[in-house]
Amino acid sequence: MKIKFLTYLACASILIIGCDGCKEANEVKDYAVGVLIVNEGSFGNSNGSITWNKGSETENNVFENVNGGALGDVIMDVDQANGKTYIVSNNTQKVIVVNSNSFAYETAITGFNYPRHFLKISNSEAVVSDGSGFGRLCWIDLNVNAVSSNTAVGEGPEDMILAGGSVFVCNSGGWGIDNTISVVDVSTKQVTNTIVVEKKPMEIATDVNGVIWVLCAGETQYDANWNVIGHTQAALVKIDPVTLATTTFTIGSLGDHPEHMAVDKVNNRIYIANQNVMIFDLATFGISNPSFVSGQANGISVDPSNGNVWICGPTDFVSSSEISVYDANGSSVKSFNAGIASRKVVFLN
Repeated sequence: MKIKFLTYLACASILIIGCDGCKEANEVKDYAVGVLIVNEGSFGNSNGSITWNKGSETENNVFENVNGGALGDVIMDVDQANGKTYIVSNNTQKVIVVNSNSFAYETAITGFNYPRHFLKISNSEAVVSDGSGFGRLCWIDLNVNAVSSNTAVGEGPEDMILAGGSVFVCNSGGWGIDNTISVVDVSTKQVTNTIVVEKKPMEIATDVNGVIWVLCAGETQYDANWNVIGHTQAALVKIDPVTLATTTFTIGSLGDHPEHMAVDKVNNRIYIANQNVMIFDLATFGISNPSFVSGQANGISVDPSNGNVWICGPTDFVSSSEISVYDANGSSVKSFNAGIASRKVVFLN
């Protein structure tokens, strides 16, 4: 009897373990809930990726895990529309479209030269900034997932926002230098204004009052032999959304070239990745904390629901990146590793 009883326990244990294993293997994740982290990867190696995080759960290489193949080379941006997730692959010159819930591959949009950022305009239209030299906006028909038309803008178009029926795009210069914001009317697809700002505008956002803010990295100047001979000042530029009048605020010291910022609409501030992550106070229009978090960052995003700050750590374009989350007081919330060269966090439902 004792032997039979022990045999029964052993068999029962195998059944229990087997069932738990089956449950994990068959678990279905919903990638439309939580956050997506854009991992640029290293140029020429097709190791750009997307990381998914929800609470304490993290999954790296989501596209590869679901679809069994590499996502692309130099992943720049992610946005969502109509239950689809659109992923910009710069060096592969396309936008990959996947199902937002399952992350299963659906199609790819082509016809780009140097795609950088994706911006949803409506449920039927989006726009992609495209070009390393004189650039353009590529308008996407989301009903068929194809480029429908183009609008010429400045050199090296990068980040964009939609404000007042117009797209405001940062002309960073790409391989050269530009210092303008193109304002493009959505209905006519025509440039209606060109706003002069400081050199190399990189990122753009609106605050809680709809005022537009542009982070300009400033220019590093070289001689004919590529020796550094000078710099122009980095700055935040405030743009009135109605009059388009500008006000400029110096950021950092001459020689600093910050390229990443995030507007916190909960706490009325802008985080800027300089030598340290600093806070620009939107009530006083000045730096209120020069070292909110010590050290450089390769990207900053703010959770619009609670004001938590997600910082993509500095990268060597070889190793995995650390994602660090802080509350508005600078207290650590959590940290985890993502893919190579994390640059942006996208907050989902």
